[in-house]
Amino acid sequence: MNVNSLLPVVNNDSSANNQIITLMYRPLLWIGTNLKINWQQSIAKSITVSANGRQYIIHLKPWLWSDGRPVTAQDTLACLRMIQDYGSRYPNAGMGGMPELIKAAVVINRDTLEITLKRSVNPRWFELNGLSQLFPVPSWRWKRYDINQLYKLQDSPSLVSVVDGPYKLKHFTQGRGISFVRNASYSGKPATLKYLHFKMYTSDASAFWALKTGVLQAGMIPHYLFDARWMVKNLQTCISNGGYGFNYVTLNLANPKVAFFREVKVRQALALAVNQKQIIQTAFHGLGVPSFNPVPTSPDTYLSPEMKKLVANPALAYNPGAANKLLADAGWKLGPKGIRIHDGQRLQFTMMVPDTSQTLIAVAELLKADWQAIGVDMRLRVLPFNLELARLQPNGNWDASMIVWSYNPDFYPSGDGLFNTGGGSNYGRYSNPKMDRLIHESTQNKNISYLYKYEDYAYQQQPVIFLPYPEYVVKYSQKLKYKQLMEGVYSVDCKPTLLY
Repeated sequence: MNVNSLLPVVNNDSSANNQIITLMYRPLLWIGTNLKINWQQSIAKSITVSANGRQYIIHLKPWLWSDGRPVTAQDTLACLRMIQDYGSRYPNAGMGGMPELIKAAVVINRDTLEITLKRSVNPRWFELNGLSQLFPVPSWRWKRYDINQLYKLQDSPSLVSVVDGPYKLKHFTQGRGISFVRNASYSGKPATLKYLHFKMYTSDASAFWALKTGVLQAGMIPHYLFDARWMVKNLQTCISNGGYGFNYVTLNLANPKVAFFREVKVRQALALAVNQKQIIQTAFHGLGVPSFNPVPTSPDTYLSPEMKKLVANPALAYNPGAANKLLADAGWKLGPKGIRIHDGQRLQFTMMVPDTSQTLIAVAELLKADWQAIGVDMRLRVLPFNLELARLQPNGNWDASMIVWSYNPDFYPSGDGLFNTGGGSNYGRYSNPKMDRLIHESTQNKNISYLYKYEDYAYQQQPVIFLPYPEYVVKYSQKLKYKQLMEGVYSVDCKPTLLY
């Protein structure tokens, strides 16, 4: 993937940008693979929460910027002000209540920030989804720029000369590579690796050969090259869950050309026709897990009992016969060439697919075959990932798009920002009063049963079409110990294996 931003908040929220930014700027709260706050890795020392869940007093550790200045509560507040100034352009708008839930934010002293909310909420939700979005930023350096200037300068190395993370930027060439050197002034545990370099490849095959020839010391084996993994026999292997997330096809409910997506029976039919077991076996080579709702399957920390049953027996969610009946009941009759027609309109749409992975394209081809079997004509449009993100705009002229969603920074998977009305990442403009209520209740109440109600309803409604989630073969040099490789990795679980 390409890295095109170095700054928090104003980037496009791609996983590549987030990972790079986190090397230089430590988040206020570090969330571990167990989906809990890792206080040892966090800049925050502790958080005091009022009994009513409205006041949050954040206590910072003694922490330094790379130029020796202290990281302060004012620096944390500056990040919140950036989010507020960025407004609806902020990709995570609405998640964790950011920023509309904030009533007041006040610096108590150099190491203490108090945030007051407009209403009482579930503290775990606000910490994992709201406060997790805050990165202390060098406020004394950036205060000369307004939010629009920061957006224009987001790829400028000069703005990241002072950092508080484990690495400092050494060199950055868009589309080619980005290099880091260990930050000698880092306040946390010193990074094990002195130098870290990421190469950006235009194809999975190029990255594979770089692994094979030793140009890369760590990298992923693409699924479509799984059978050639033995060629990289000089490297160790681990299997990664790819992070805490889910894959889906978002549907543009605001586009009148594909207004049929607004019919729940059409969406349910599309979901019932997806053969997730076949996708896992064919496109992922058996490395993946079924997923039928927006709450990730791996780990299943927040998965409802009903969804766990489906994951254990995915055949229950695959029923092309039922899909055909739903479409027929909705008035879609088989027409020429086996494509369904209703009131003269063909059941046809185009799906954007990012070119970042041949695996995604393979999944799209399998979906095309699954949906053609029930009378749906789906066309594919493969395009660069950043272009796909740029076109996923409100009321944009697109039909559907394949998305890989990572819960970062929204680690409590309540759906705020994703499927609530007006959510910042609600690309298809899905709107349902009951869904809004269930999402709201999951953010209000500590009892996890409210989250279960939301995810079970999402499965019934299919605001998007949920897809299985892949696992990945990661190869790494024997000179890199497994502990070193995984040190500081943000919510990704990778287990050593003897897979060859």
